[in-house]
Amino acid sequence: MSIITARAKLLAIADRAPIELGVEIIDIIENEMFRAPPVRKARSTSSPLTEGLRRRIKRYAHENPDATFHEIATHHSVSIGRVSETLNDKYPNRKATQ
Repeated sequence: MSIITARAKLLAIADRAPIELGVEIIDIIENEMFRAPPVRKARSTSSPLTEGLRRRIKRYAHENPDATFHEIATHHSVSIGRVSETLNDKYPNRKATQ
């Protein structure tokens, strides 16, 4: 059962329970039943995507048409997703990190 489902069921029970018990159930739900925020455990290994890096990726891909996204990403120390975004102009209006 997911946290969301459990919360919904407990809130339904709290509505039917005597007031003291309902308040106690709601306190438990509010204080204990939540998802912890995601914590990034691994450090980022990609270089920031600057406009210069974007141009180098595009030039490298043009000069090496048989190179895979993985090879391009490894060569430029970025993720495969960054290569894909760059070559497909996924975010052409996004300001590159300086």
